[in-house]
Amino acid sequence: MSAVAECDAPPHTEVASASLELKAVLPAARQARTFTRECLRLWDEGEELIDAAVLIVCELATNAIRHGAALLLAERGVGHAPDSMITLTLALQPDVLHIEVRDGSAVLPVPRAPEHGDDSGRGLVIIAALAESWTSGRDPRGGKWVRARLPRATSADTI
Repeated sequence: MSAVAECDAPPHTEVASASLELKAVLPAARQARTFTRECLRLWDEGEELIDAAVLIVCELATNAIRHGAALLLAERGVGHAPDSMITLTLALQPDVLHIEVRDGSAVLPVPRAPEHGDDSGRGLVIIAALAESWTSGRDPRGGKWVRARLPRATSADTI
């Protein structure tokens, strides 16, 4: 695991960010979940936000690994790409947590309706259910990003 930026903002901060760059391999999803949980706990966020963010990060990272890295290989016409990486960025603002995952493929995600017995295809549905919104786009330098916005609890919400 290669942390690009540490999640070292003091507790009760209103603005903080952290990034993590990982090889696009399945264990990276677990590392992304752990990184997210640790940062949000360090930033003194509540368990409800942490649980939702960890699930969103897991789905985004898994999609980037399974689809983004595989599509990148197909785009390059190679059998393997040892340099295939994903980047997770968390940005905490006063009212929202922004979650972003980048990968090297320019193919944008498409939500689908999985059948009852399907083993996959629910990631974007889960993200849409948990997040205030999500979007994706192509990076002009190559690859794509997928972002989700997760509202933070405010003091008015807890009264």
